[in-house]
Amino acid sequence: MSVMHWTNVDNHSPSKFNGQSSETLVPIRKRISKRSEKDLKQATFKQLYKQNKLAEIVTKAMENKEGLYEEYDEIKIQGSILRINDNVIIKNGDNNVEDYIGTIQKICSVLEPQSNKLICLCKVQWYMKKSEIVIHKPRARCWIGTQEIFSTKTNDFILAQTIIQKCTIVDCDEFVNLQNCDSTTYYNRLEWDVENKKFMNMNEIQLYCLCQQPWNPELNYIQCDKCQKWYHFECVDLLIGSYDDKDYVCGYCN
Repeated sequence: MSVMHWTNVDNHSPSKFNGQSSETLVPIRKRISKRSEKDLKQATFKQLYKQNKLAEIVTKAMENKEGLYEEYDEIKIQGSILRINDNVIIKNGDNNVEDYIGTIQKICSVLEPQSNKLICLCKVQWYMKKSEIVIHKPRARCWIGTQEIFSTKTNDFILAQTIIQKCTIVDCDEFVNLQNCDSTTYYNRLEWDVENKKFMNMNEIQLYCLCQQPWNPELNYIQCDKCQKWYHFECVDLLIGSYDDKDYVCGYCN
């Protein structure tokens, strides 16, 4: 992948420290921290760039006193002006995987001292797509829409040139009422906890139908004329179009 996404996987197994006292763990962690700081200082910008360690590039540049780091309010990419808080589609280096969605939090550049070339970066807050959620929550596949995305608290630096274009993010109600929308319009109603792999505010979402699932604006529903509750056509064994001009009474009210 040419773009770092969500969180970096920690390959250090906790079992390595099993059986050690807390007194032993503290100096070990301090040595690891000092070693990381030393490696960062010794690494060149070019080495960090090749390793795609963009956050480390920013940290190293900010610590430098020669003015290598600079922030901006906007940047021009692909002929479009992008600003902080814009929602954007970000290219995924693997063509077999969907592109990413994020919100720009910071726009900056780092001057590479040896070549005098600018490394243009954006710090983005990530959204998760359906394909990334259902891996951990397969039962949610039936109610998550194809244009639904999930906010996270995870952010990271990306190369500015990996941004493809702006996109629109609305809430679920707005999405339902949109007259025209395309593949660059998404809706968000839930937050996803990346670390614990769970929805954060699921208790705030109303459930519908006999199956008690959240509303999916891409599915067909029918409303009972007595209780006013909504049901999936298939859950109450109805064919789409069979009740266009008729009253419908659900099994509970009948």
